[in-house]
Amino acid sequence: MKKIPLKTTVTLVAAIILIIAGVQIIKHKKASMQTIKPAKTYGLVVPVETASISEVQLTVPYLSEVQSDTDVNLASKVTSRVNMIVTSGTRVKQGDVLVKLDAGDLLAKKKSLQLKIKEMSDQIKAKQADLESLMNTHRRNKKLLDIQAVSQEKIDTERSAIVSLKSTIEGMKNNSASLNQNIEEIDDTLSYTTIKSPLDGVVSKTFVAEGGIASGGKPLLSLSGGDSKQFLVRVSDNIKPSALLYADNNCPLHSLNSTYNGLNEYSCQIQSTLSAGNRVEVKLIVYRGENILLPSNAVLQINAKQYVLLVDGDKAIPRQVSITAEGSEGLLVDGIKAGDEYVVAKPDILLKLLTGVTVIRSGS
Repeated sequence: MKKIPLKTTVTLVAAIILIIAGVQIIKHKKASMQTIKPAKTYGLVVPVETASISEVQLTVPYLSEVQSDTDVNLASKVTSRVNMIVTSGTRVKQGDVLVKLDAGDLLAKKKSLQLKIKEMSDQIKAKQADLESLMNTHRRNKKLLDIQAVSQEKIDTERSAIVSLKSTIEGMKNNSASLNQNIEEIDDTLSYTTIKSPLDGVVSKTFVAEGGIASGGKPLLSLSGGDSKQFLVRVSDNIKPSALLYADNNCPLHSLNSTYNGLNEYSCQIQSTLSAGNRVEVKLIVYRGENILLPSNAVLQINAKQYVLLVDGDKAIPRQVSITAEGSEGLLVDGIKAGDEYVVAKPDILLKLLTGVTVIRSGS
C-alpha cells in the first residue's frame, strides 16, 4: 500500500478543521440573527374624507368673444382726405360728428355749376326777350298781311323763327335743370363728408387716421352701440356648457346650432360696456346637480385606468372608477357611494399606500 506523504496529510487535516470552523461560525451567525427583532414599519399619515352627496356645480375656464348686434361700421361714400376723426374708445351720443372729410373739390364743382346756371339763366332771359319782341312783331305783321302790306313769305319766316327760338329756350331750360340736378347730387355727396353718429355708443375701432385718405365704400370706423352684448364661446363636442359666468352674471347659454372650425357655438346676452371683438376670460358651467364631488387628488390614474383608494381599517384598498364629469372644483365618478371613506393625497403617496403601507388618519 502506497504511503501518503506527511505534507499532504497535514494539508488535508488543516482544510477539514477550517471547514468545521466555518460551519460553526455560520450556525452562530444564524442564531445571533434570530435574536434580532424585525425592523418596525411606520404608516403614512394622510387625509381621509367621507363621500357625501351635495349640490355640485362644475366649471371650466374659457375665453369668450364679445359681439354686438348693434355694432355698425361707418364708411365714406366719397374718396377724400380725412380732416378729422374721433379716436378709439371715445363715447359718443347720437348726432355727434365722428368724421369730417375734405370737401374742397366738391364745393369747387358746385360753385362752377352755380356760375353756369346763372349764366344760362341770363341767356334764357335774353332769348325770352327776343322771343317776346319777335312775337309782337309777328302779330303786327299778320295785321299788315290782311291789307297786303307785307308778304306771306315774311310771315312764314317769322313763324319759323319763333318756333326755333322757343325750341332753343326750352333746350336751355333743360340744360339748366340738368345742372341743378348735378348740384343736388353734389349736395347729397357733401352730406357724406360730415359723418355723424347714428346712435349712442363707443367708437371701438378706427381704420384711418387724420390726414389719411378715405376710400369710397371702405369703413372709416366701427361704432359699438348699447350695453347689450353677445358673449360667444366655441367648444369641442366633449364640453356641454349650460351657462356662462362673467363678473356677477350667470348667463344661460343657447346653442347656435352652428360650428366654427369643428367647434360648437354657444352664446348668451350680457349687459356690458365691452367693445365688440374683445376676448374675455369666463367660466363655463358644465354640470349642476346633486352628486358626490371628489377632489382631483382623490383619483389615481394607472395605465389609463382611474382608482380611488378606499380606507378599510388601516389599509387602503384600490377601487376602479370612471370619471363622468370634471371641472375646476373637482371630479364626479362612478364607482363609489355616500359613506365611503377615501384617501386624498398626491399620486406618489397613493402609490406607496398601494404597497400595503398602514393608513394613519391625519388628525387622529
